[in-house]
Amino acid sequence: MIYWVVFILSASSLAFEVLLARIFSISQWNHLSFMVISIALFGFGASGTFLSLLDARRPGWEQRFSRRSFLLKLVILYSVSAVIAFGGLNRLPIDYFRLPLEPVQMLYLLIAYLLLSIPFFFTGMIMSIGFAALPDKTGLVYCASMTGSALGAVMPALGLGTLGEGYMVLSAALIPLLLPLFGDLKRWEGMRTALWAVATLSVLAGGIHYTGILDDLKWIRPSPYKALSQVLQFPNTEVTETRSGLRGRIDRVQSPYIRFAPGLSLKFTGALPRQWAVYRDGDRPYVFYNLNSEDEPTFPRFSLPFAGYLLVPDPEAVLIIQEGGGVGVPFALAADADRVTVVEPNPQIADLVRTHYRAPVFHSEGRVFLSRTDRKFDVIQLENWGASLPGSAALSQEHHFTIEAFTQYLKHLTEGGVLILSRKLMLPPSDSVRMWATAYESLRRIGVEEPADHLALLRNWDTYTLIVTAGPLFQGDVAALRRFAEELNFDSVYFPGIDPKEVNRFNIYDEPFHYQRVQQLLAAYRSNSAEAFFEAQMLDVAPQSDHRPFPGRLVKWSRLDDLYRSLGSRVYSLLMSGEIVVGVVFLEALAVAVLLLILPILFVTRGRLMSTPYRFVLYFLGIGAGYMFIEIYFIKSNILLLGDPIISFTVVLSGVLVFSGVGGYLSQYLDLSHLGYALGLLCGMLVAILIGYPVLVDAILGMPPFFRYAVAYIVLLPVGVLMGLPFALGMRFLLVSPVQRAYAWAANGCASVLTSIAAAQVALGIGIPAVMICALAGYLMALVSIYRPTGAKAVYS
Repeated sequence: MIYWVVFILSASSLAFEVLLARIFSISQWNHLSFMVISIALFGFGASGTFLSLLDARRPGWEQRFSRRSFLLKLVILYSVSAVIAFGGLNRLPIDYFRLPLEPVQMLYLLIAYLLLSIPFFFTGMIMSIGFAALPDKTGLVYCASMTGSALGAVMPALGLGTLGEGYMVLSAALIPLLLPLFGDLKRWEGMRTALWAVATLSVLAGGIHYTGILDDLKWIRPSPYKALSQVLQFPNTEVTETRSGLRGRIDRVQSPYIRFAPGLSLKFTGALPRQWAVYRDGDRPYVFYNLNSEDEPTFPRFSLPFAGYLLVPDPEAVLIIQEGGGVGVPFALAADADRVTVVEPNPQIADLVRTHYRAPVFHSEGRVFLSRTDRKFDVIQLENWGASLPGSAALSQEHHFTIEAFTQYLKHLTEGGVLILSRKLMLPPSDSVRMWATAYESLRRIGVEEPADHLALLRNWDTYTLIVTAGPLFQGDVAALRRFAEELNFDSVYFPGIDPKEVNRFNIYDEPFHYQRVQQLLAAYRSNSAEAFFEAQMLDVAPQSDHRPFPGRLVKWSRLDDLYRSLGSRVYSLLMSGEIVVGVVFLEALAVAVLLLILPILFVTRGRLMSTPYRFVLYFLGIGAGYMFIEIYFIKSNILLLGDPIISFTVVLSGVLVFSGVGGYLSQYLDLSHLGYALGLLCGMLVAILIGYPVLVDAILGMPPFFRYAVAYIVLLPVGVLMGLPFALGMRFLLVSPVQRAYAWAANGCASVLTSIAAAQVALGIGIPAVMICALAGYLMALVSIYRPTGAKAVYS
């Protein structure tokens, strides 16, 4: 019975966790999904701490708690707490941006933490009971937990499109009630538990109806700071269609007030075409223009990004790589392009673009598409305007803006081709400087002797356009850009031979900050002191590689005090950075983890816990940290390979968990002598992956999707099996009492939660390969901890 309970609770709780992360990405921001992960894993860790403390007063709890009736009561408590947690979360007016202004927000966050941790606490209790009650079968309990969790990772993909986020999270919470309902109806005890389950369902149904939770299930309301919430404040504006899927929720909005024309000159006196838009997770709008006549798309000629098309009159082939925005197709049509190819990573938006504009649209990630084609283009236009709130996308991993990406774009340009990139303008100069530097280094990488002769940068008050040319800019090209900027009141930031008198003329700042910064950078490149230039900047504006592809990440922790003062010494401005929020969450998580690990040591006085060698505690901390670091390494490494972070998350999580379950099952046929060999082999395999996996990803990026998915699973197979051995073998052979196993479960959970947060900071600050190095360090610590020197050789304790 306990195996089925562990399996179903593992599936339900992981599905609940993934769906909560999806809901947070809509109702708040993506970086708050780390809070969900920390809550879940702390619920697991707290259960181990609770059982360790319980052992001091009631030894033998593992036998009483492993009875069928008690386990089914825990299942009922799990479902009840999960529904209450979801309902309460949607009723709490959480707004972490208002923390410095409204202290009550701290109370709301604390309530949210407690509510969401309770269902995971009950799940962790059941798993810990399984390990403690069946010490000789820990491999089977572990297998049930891992395979159940793998099913939970896949469940959202199967149900989101039909049920949506709200109904799907409710279904995940209630599915475990099937166990007490149909578990054992032939016995009176089973019938009584079933009656309890029926009563619970009745009460939950009444509560859901009375509290109005059903309204929350139908449509998750996005954060008030997101673009969708802002546009819905206008009259005669409505969401006409909503589609949910694994890649996010798409809302189609009709409104007479949608006006999207970034970089439009104030000298434009015509009328914009009627527009409608779709929003992904409440933000990043993609706008569709109703182009009913040939004369209608005139506004692009008055827009900043059109400067690039001036250098390629009547282009034959235009490639638009887009993620949000929507001006790319009208720009190509206004330039009289013969062939327009659109690459869109979201399949739902790709279908809409294909139907609306009747243009060839490829559902693919831009880098993957270019890896699969030898075609060259006269114009490649990148559209990615980022999140509506600066800093909220600091943790978003995007491979469109790395040196490798720009190099790939340049290799797919014709001899006179042009790369056009337009983005939001920031002060102090940051994103524009980083993109200019990225283009400069990419040009150097393909052998261009004077990259500065291939670059131009223009701006208005809130938008900039970077133009990168395959050949050098001639005097006629520069003259055309000068004339375009002069006529439409745009400011020049850089082109070859620019005169300081030409800058900061129309959209005036106190100083020509962007021009000055680019000139300083150019001088640094020419004097081979670029690294010193980037080090001296208050923000991180250095060009990024595929090893550290986080274009929204600008914070330097060493310059945080300078940043704070530059923002007017306003704390809430710092909270706009997802990286800083995650840093704060890590400190909170560290405090809670220390508390959970110290409490049993202080209050368990019977000696059973204190007899556990501290190196065995380090062992479970090491394998918990190593396991999570490996998961996150593969999730981040496979985003480029699989083309989508959510697809990568699902593939890696399901693969690692299933294969770890296989490893747990195989551990039943192994003994303690195999543990060191398993850890050593795993460490060797991690070194091989660290060296070879980036090369493999680059080599197969242009392969068909099925092949790439298959390779991802094949690589995960041996690693996942080896990852499943240390925990099961350690629980079985290194520990001798239930309280030790409960404490080890707590230590493993605390290590996992700290690692899940720390891994994000490691990837942001150092790079994705450093995450694997941390995983290797964790498993090496575990390997060292199981040996005790005795004389000239080492033996197991």
